[in-house]
Amino acid sequence: MGARTPYDPLIMTIRETWRRWTEEDRLVQDSAPRRNLQVLSVAAWVLVALNAVHVAVFGVLTFDEPVRDAWARQIAMAHGVMAVVMAPIGGLARRLHAQPVLSVGSRALPVVACAVVLAWAIVLTVMDQAVSTSIDPYVNAAVGVAIVFLLRPSTVVGLMGVAWVALVWALGRVTDDAALLTTNRMNAASATALAVLVSVLFWRYYARTERLQRVLAQTNRQLQAQRAELEALATRDPLTGLLNRRELVRQAEIELARVRRLKAPLSLVMLDLDHFKAINDRHGHAVGDEVLRQTARLMANSIRKTDRVARFGGEEFVLLLPDTTVDHARQLADKLREGLAQLSIATLEGPVTASLGVAGSTGDVDRSLDALLLQADQALYEAKRRGRNRTVVAA
Repeated sequence: MGARTPYDPLIMTIRETWRRWTEEDRLVQDSAPRRNLQVLSVAAWVLVALNAVHVAVFGVLTFDEPVRDAWARQIAMAHGVMAVVMAPIGGLARRLHAQPVLSVGSRALPVVACAVVLAWAIVLTVMDQAVSTSIDPYVNAAVGVAIVFLLRPSTVVGLMGVAWVALVWALGRVTDDAALLTTNRMNAASATALAVLVSVLFWRYYARTERLQRVLAQTNRQLQAQRAELEALATRDPLTGLLNRRELVRQAEIELARVRRLKAPLSLVMLDLDHFKAINDRHGHAVGDEVLRQTARLMANSIRKTDRVARFGGEEFVLLLPDTTVDHARQLADKLREGLAQLSIATLEGPVTASLGVAGSTGDVDRSLDALLLQADQALYEAKRRGRNRTVVAA
């Protein structure tokens, strides 16, 4: 390894800056052209309006000198031609901006428009030399392009460099005064350098802002995902994916308030798997967990969207059935009990059975949730007492 030099930290800083800039440029390779098309679709028509004003003004100007008359006619014609060129460019930019995917031509159109504006400004500057020593049209165009459009630093350096060389050559063709020519060329060089600097600064600011916005958007998505996960953990049973006891109680209170107001029926079904402890002891908790998951899946697939199903604790489940009479709840309970018996679970010798208790409210009686749960629980234990694998409706 070679010896370190005093310039190594500077070189490393330059390399790191270049690497970061390159990464930022890749991030905006789609958004910057689309933004340029949107700006071009508006700026083109603004330029057309300005061209129309210039045509109206210079088209009626008259001077006693033939040179100045010819200059005014040329300026009016140049603005008229520019209006004719920029009008379709503006319309095309608007259509291309609406495309979901930008083509190579779509990305190139703003750069082409910038080149057209700079070339037109050079023509105006050369025309002005007949009556003035000003290079204002070129200065205005260079700075305007740098401010209005987002161009890659490499693109703007090439574009402005070619424009300056073209202006230097054109001024040399129409200016005989060496001192004036040198002054205009150097002023144009200063304007070009300023335009490049402004363009690069705008590009870097846009790239950094875009990167920060994307990082912020990604962070927000992660926070939303974490929030959703926390909400799921707070309201869902992690094993079965059903509502947990706390969330069912919260939603049941809301439903009870509704049925009291509307005098509508509401029923509860409490289901408890028979001999579940024996399944765990004989086959292991993995098989027991699979029984719980399949039971939960069967119950979730057997209810309406307005119904609620929760794992109430251990091997106990509760169904909340709004707008359901006790008789219909009993029919659903029997359907669930028969479905459980048909579950196919490996290593289990016999069918899965359950005892179910049903309780309900017609809305005519102000019955609390605790009272309904107690009635359903008493009915369930009555089913256990009668031999299990049955449904009992609370009195």
